This record gives sequence, C-alpha cells and structure tokens, in this order.
Amino acid sequence: MPEQPIHRLLADVLASEPLPGGHHRLLLRAPAIVEQATPGQFLHIWCHPPDDIVHPPCAAILRRPYSISRLRPPDGVEVLLRVRGVGGRLLAAKSPGDKLDLLGPLGSGFRHHPSHKTVVLVAGGSGLAPVPFIVERFRSSGARVICLAGASSDEAVPFRVQRPRAGRATLPDIEALGAEVTFVSEAVEGLLITQVVELRLSEFGDDATGLLAIGPRAMLKRLHQVTGAHIPLQVSLEERMACGLGACRSCVVPVVAAVSSAGACSCQPDSSTPRLLDSSYLTVCRDGPVFDAADIAWELLDI
Repeated sequence: MPEQPIHRLLADVLASEPLPGGHHRLLLRAPAIVEQATPGQFLHIWCHPPDDIVHPPCAAILRRPYSISRLRPPDGVEVLLRVRGVGGRLLAAKSPGDKLDLLGPLGSGFRHHPSHKTVVLVAGGSGLAPVPFIVERFRSSGARVICLAGASSDEAVPFRVQRPRAGRATLPDIEALGAEVTFVSEAVEGLLITQVVELRLSEFGDDATGLLAIGPRAMLKRLHQVTGAHIPLQVSLEERMACGLGACRSCVVPVVAAVSSAGACSCQPDSSTPRLLDSSYLTVCRDGPVFDAADIAWELLDI
C-alpha cells in the first residue's frame, strides 16, 4: 500500500496543562495530522523555539517522539507526556500561542480487521498515553473495546484512577469514551496487568477478537509468551530515535523473518511484498512502532 505523506509544520499550542503525577497535556493545532493520523502513530517534536533549529542549542539537540494521544477535530491534536528529561521540561513550559516545529504523522499504527468484533487493548505505564485515540477509533468502527491497564502506582498514569468499590479500579476518562476498563496498580492491588490478562485469557481466544498491546517491553514479551501462536497480537515498541524517518537506523529491532516494508507487518491483510531488511532488523520509527508480536525476535531484544 502507498505510504502516507509526512508533514512538517509549525503547530500552534492551543492548550498547555499540568496533570497529576508529573504528566502534562499539550493541545496543538495541526489539521494535516488530524486528517490522516491512525492510532499508534506519533509526532516528532522539536522542543526549542522553531527558529533555533538552524543553530540548535545543546539542551535538546534532537526531536522527541510522542504518541498521538487524541484527535480533537477539526484541527486539534493532543499529546500527553511525562515531564522528565530536558525535552519534556521544555515542552511542559510551552504556553498557548507558542509554536512547535513537528513532523508527523510518523510510523505504522494499529490495524483493525473488520472481522474483529472485540478489541482487547492492554496498556502499561506510559503506554496509556495513546489509549484515548485507540479507543475512539475502534469504537467508531463498531467494535467492543476492552481496556486492561496497569502501572506501578496510580501516579504513573496520565489519567484519573477511581475505585468505586473494593477490589475494582477503573479509569473514568477512558470509560467515558466507551471502553470497558480494568485498572490494576502494583502499589495498591499488588498485580501486574499481564497477570490479569492470563486470568482472562480464555475470553480472548475467539477469532472475532483482536489483541493490541502498548507499554514496557517486559510486559509485551510476557504477553507474547502467554498468547503464543493462538491469538494474533500487535505490539507497539518504544525506542530512542534520532531522525524518526528510518534513515539513521538508530532504532532498529530484531525480527525473526522477512516482514513487509513501509510499516506493514504480517498481521495486516493489506501488506505489500515481504522483504528482509539489514539482516533481519527493522526500524521502530518507520516500519513500526506497531509490529506483529510473532515477527519480533524477543530473545535478541533488550528488555
């Protein structure tokens, strides 16, 4: 399938809001992104003032990748970030009226097969940032969305945690989008989200169910182990990157077999002709960040 165009644009900051737990919300005016973005794609953002890109300061010389958290039509794109490191602090200091130089939408997002009537989304820690976009897009296609989310503590996620009754925690902001949400915190419930998935795995073995996951690599690897070859699993990998365009090869991950180019993995029915890249390594920024879990050489991946 043809690649999407990548836009470089100056986006107006429409809103800049601190959130609990050291998180921050930016709302940017980027109509070209709204028109074509898919869940799981990201923006590559220059953190300094746009004019400084000609003579970059040393503080944050590279752009920073941030998942698209939500679209706010007609022209708003929301990004949720955790304020840590120089780049995050620079972005959190932006005010409405400022401009940001960004590239996007980048990467390959999650695909939804029409036969999947139920989508199970497993998200851990900072992986919850793109959940609203994923939920809204798949709900709009008519799918039932089950969101299983977890973190080390309530403060580690960028959303409100609510415990309406003993033994059950949820994220009301995600429920409001139409998802069925279960949240567990290691600090409170004493559970990993992978344990919750294992307990409910018999519910998700149906051919009409799609399984998506985003979060720490250890979580993704465990999900791959427990689902095996019986349940197709798409995973979104995070990786440090420089160019964000697949040119510098700084974000490669090992794969076990030839997979499709231009961000198409074997889980996608519209994949182009498979090829093998650089001794079975693919880039997270261009070929991913979303891959078929069965294509990743987990034993070679740094966890």
